[in-house]
Amino acid sequence: MTIDDMSKPQQKRYERRTSDSFLRTIALILIAAAVVFLVVNGPESNASNRESLPNEPTFSSTAFLGGIERRISALDFRDAEASAFMGGVKLDFRDAEMEGNEAEIDVSAIMGGIEIRVPRTWTVINHVTPIMGGVEDHTHSTDGNKRLVIEGTVLMGGLTIKN
Repeated sequence: MTIDDMSKPQQKRYERRTSDSFLRTIALILIAAAVVFLVVNGPESNASNRESLPNEPTFSSTAFLGGIERRISALDFRDAEASAFMGGVKLDFRDAEMEGNEAEIDVSAIMGGIEIRVPRTWTVINHVTPIMGGVEDHTHSTDGNKRLVIEGTVLMGGLTIKN
């Protein structure tokens, strides 16, 4: 039976039920989104913070619908991971020293942004793949001994590297 085969009162009841069902679905989606937002950005959350990592040679930072700012001053930095999903990550390595001559950062930005600040004594090697996003390298190296290799993917987001 199609809607054209129904009588006028039956058609109105069908349309009202369909409309009510649609509104209930939208309300449930909005409630679920509000709950996720409150959990991610609540008082127990690390979604928006600024912290200093003075002695960690390796670390991982993930921002989900929020932001993270980190100032790294490790004297033996080796590698890091930075992920941003609809959020932002700012990493400042200007006070850090590299262990050996090469360190690596693995980045992943999906509809978010990552900003990395490095000392002028580090040479940046960029192996990031942008997909409908952008990568900007504004660094100026004064010494070629220390190499920072940045790998990963930027999807509909951005990565900025500067001194």
